[in-house]
Amino acid sequence: MKRQKQWPMWLATVALSLGLVLGGAPANAWGPERPTYTMEHPAEKAVFNSITDNAAIGDERDFVRIAEVDSGKAFTSELIIEPDKDYIVMIYYHNDASATFNDAAHNRVGFAENVRMSSFFPSKLDKGERGKVDGVITTSNTDPSSVWDEAYITAREAVTLEYIDGSAVIRNQKGSDGTLLSTKLFTSEGVLLGTNSLNGLVPGCDEYAGQVFYRIHTTGVEQPVDPDPEPEPNPEEPTPDDPEVPVVPDEPEPELPEELPTTGPAEVALAIVVVLAITAGGFYWYKTHKAVKKVTKRAKGRK
Repeated sequence: MKRQKQWPMWLATVALSLGLVLGGAPANAWGPERPTYTMEHPAEKAVFNSITDNAAIGDERDFVRIAEVDSGKAFTSELIIEPDKDYIVMIYYHNDASATFNDAAHNRVGFAENVRMSSFFPSKLDKGERGKVDGVITTSNTDPSSVWDEAYITAREAVTLEYIDGSAVIRNQKGSDGTLLSTKLFTSEGVLLGTNSLNGLVPGCDEYAGQVFYRIHTTGVEQPVDPDPEPEPNPEEPTPDDPEVPVVPDEPEPELPEELPTTGPAEVALAIVVVLAITAGGFYWYKTHKAVKKVTKRAKGRK
C-alpha cells in the first residue's frame, strides 16, 4: 500500500468527525467472517473493509455508523432515536489492497470492479423497538464478493423513519467527491461507487477510500386511543379490602339439636295428667275464692 507522510485533510476530517475512539460493533453485526489485515500489512488483492487498525474508523468491519445531525456527538453503532429529529448515516468503504497491485505488472489485481453499495433502514419503529441500518458493499471480482455491517437504533417513542430527499452523497478525495446518489442506494441493486467517476472501479489503497452519507428524518406516531377504556380505580373510594370498611360478620346458623325429644305413649299420658292437674287446681282455687267472698259478705252484714 502506498504510504504517506501524513493523512490527507479529508481523512483527518473524517477521523475527527468519528470521534477517533468509538465503541465496538455489536456481536455478529458484520459479515461474513473473512481474513483481516492492517495498515502496515495490507491485502495483496482487492478486498473491502477488512483492515482492523484504520486510523479513521478503527476496525473497518464496523463500517456503518449513525449520529444525530448537529448534536456534536460521534458516529456510533448503537443509538437511541427520538421523534422529529434528523439523523445521518455513514457507510465507509475501502479497498484494502496495496497500491502496488494496481499496476499492469501485477495484472491490476488491486482493482475492485463493479463496486456497488446498498443500504436499508426500517420505515417504522414502535416505542422501545430496536431496528437496524444495513450497509452492503458488493463487487464482481473479490472474495468475499460482498461484505455487510449493521448499526442499531432503538426508538424512545414510536416513530416513522423517512429518507431526506437529495441527502445521499459520496465523499472521497477524487473527482467523484460530492456526487449526489440516486435512491437506488436503497435497493438490492444499489448504486455504483468510483473515484473520478461512479463507474464501479475502486483501486486499492487508502487514498481511494471514501464514505457515503445520507440523512433520515423521524416523525412521532400518535398512539391509538382505546374507545372503551377500563375505569380507573378511585383511590378515595374504599374497597372491600380497605381496613376502614366495617366488616359485618355473617349470622351464625341456628344449631339443630342432635336428636328430637322423645314423644312416645308414656310421655303423651304424662302430659295429659299434668294438664288435668293444672285444670283441677284452677277449679279448686275458684271454688275456694268464691266461698271466702260469701263468708266475708255475711260478716259485714252483721255489723
